[in-house]
Amino acid sequence: MINMDSRGQLSAEYILIVGIVLLVILLIAFLATDQTEQNSIATAARIGAANTSAEIGILNTTTRPIRVTKVDMTGGTNITITIFLSNTDLSSEQKQTILTGVQQAIENEGFTVQNNAGNSLTIDTLKHDYLIKLS
Repeated sequence: MINMDSRGQLSAEYILIVGIVLLVILLIAFLATDQTEQNSIATAARIGAANTSAEIGILNTTTRPIRVTKVDMTGGTNITITIFLSNTDLSSEQKQTILTGVQQAIENEGFTVQNNAGNSLTIDTLKHDYLIKLS
């Protein structure tokens, strides 16, 4: 016959193990959502800049082709995303057009752009504050 005390101990151990496993899963999920947010915003910024710069080249044939050469992301809680373009001789109007395209791409991902002040965009999320600028 099975002793009732050993059955109770087994149940308690089972509950403890399940609790620890759930805690580990939640921690991994939290870290994964953090990286997903950063990747989504950086990708949207790159795609928005690439599409808008291609549109500028198509509409204005006298402009040298503009390509996005690199997107650099630095920082911890306050993240700065710098978009590097192949053509650095852009007018302020062209830069503003590219930033508007970046803003639209980011908003299409479901984020809200808080501030479009001149040469940069600012996005505040629950986890990070982002500053997006052109080099």
